[in-house]
Amino acid sequence: EPRLYTHGFSQSVWRIFGYIGNAFFKSYPPVKNSDKNLLNLGSGSINLDQFVNADFFRLHKLFSKDKADWMLDITKPLKCKDNFWDGILMEHTNEHILYSDNYNLLKELYRTMKPGGVIRIVVPDLDKYLEWDNLRKTVNKMDRYKSLPEAICNLTQNHLHMSVWNYDLMKEVLSSVGFELTILIF
Repeated sequence: EPRLYTHGFSQSVWRIFGYIGNAFFKSYPPVKNSDKNLLNLGSGSINLDQFVNADFFRLHKLFSKDKADWMLDITKPLKCKDNFWDGILMEHTNEHILYSDNYNLLKELYRTMKPGGVIRIVVPDLDKYLEWDNLRKTVNKMDRYKSLPEAICNLTQNHLHMSVWNYDLMKEVLSSVGFELTILIF
């Protein structure tokens, strides 16, 4: 049986956390490595050595050992100097905010990234889901859905996803912000 979620209550809670975080806890990113400033944006519970691990204001983890190095709201301008980051990693982050917020976030990342810096973005690929009928026979992850609508539902409505991406859309948005692209698909 497909699991469907509603976003109303959860979205309201995140918004409240954002207001509180921006009002009381907004700060500049810490410097972790003197050679390169690397950002793991949307880190969740995955903290990488040598990276500033940044995630949303998780107020319940404010005094925890496993809190992010830098708590922020990616739908607001970043409190970060221009040309600061040598590299940025974003895995399964973009799909959790609206397209307009993504555009503004990517403009901020472009502003804060050093010339020649590298950004790596990983998002669920809509085109792969649209190939569900063929992929379910060869890709273990796709065989958990009983139909294409269930697969699309998972992509668009579960996990608090607010936007859907494919190669062409990501390329268009990144180019419009100013990034020069070398896109690798795995």
